[in-house]
Amino acid sequence: MSKFPHDDFAKAYLTELLSTIGKATPNHPLKNETRLADLWFELNPKFAERRAELGLLGELLTRDALIEVFRNPATPVEIRTCQSKLSTLETELLNKAKRNKETLSEDQLPYLWLIMPTASENIHEGFGTIGTEILGVYHFPSLQRTGLIVVHQLPKTENTLFLRVLGRAGEQRRAIEEVVRHPVSPLYTSIEELLANYRTDLENLRPITPEEEELIMNLSTAYLKKREEWKQEGIESGISQGISQGIGIGRQQNSYEVAANLLKEGLSVEFIMKVTGLTAAQIQSITIQATET
Repeated sequence: MSKFPHDDFAKAYLTELLSTIGKATPNHPLKNETRLADLWFELNPKFAERRAELGLLGELLTRDALIEVFRNPATPVEIRTCQSKLSTLETELLNKAKRNKETLSEDQLPYLWLIMPTASENIHEGFGTIGTEILGVYHFPSLQRTGLIVVHQLPKTENTLFLRVLGRAGEQRRAIEEVVRHPVSPLYTSIEELLANYRTDLENLRPITPEEEELIMNLSTAYLKKREEWKQEGIESGISQGISQGIGIGRQQNSYEVAANLLKEGLSVEFIMKVTGLTAAQIQSITIQATET
């Protein structure tokens, strides 16, 4: 994990989403540059029908693109740095096409998407952003091939949900709560697990910065839901393992192993006693042994 936790989170999150409609490469290296692009996305036309699953994010990604995500509003220097990355990548692609005796039209060159929570009037005026019919989505003058998504301005609808997860503070927390409440589907399940695992990784960091504390708080809803699911899986696994190992018919050693696994899942002593047939004292001894090792 890097020293910029939100960067890691945004890259992992977008990679998970965008891999459903193309190839997403975090930390994409650029030739002749010491910097990395946050995310290089290559659209796969075969997955065109899946773009609708990503809502507004899928609607906007109609071509290959560099994606740069900011936890805080980007400065003019940071925006120009991102545009220089786009220029570097453009040169690479044009040179490659030339070597292959091909040509690339303006529409075939990659786009740059900047995602940030808010943007000042100075940014809008200085870069000449042009509003669209979607509140919070802007384009720079056409030949710059740059778009701006201001997350906190987006309509609070399901169509914008995946983008709103990249907001800050209460905006991000509410979006994550919406993800958790969403009907079960493979995509939402994978996102929930990613959010929960990322919170666990953040909690293991010491010391924790204010930014990390904010992320931990915002990710907590997804974490708590997944923890309950993991716990239930532990229950079912323990029961299954207990039955297969003959718990209740004298195979005490196997009972101890199952009890140890269920203790790791945070299950109560009372429940473990029912599943394994062990006494409270026996389970307590397992706990003591685990702490000593």
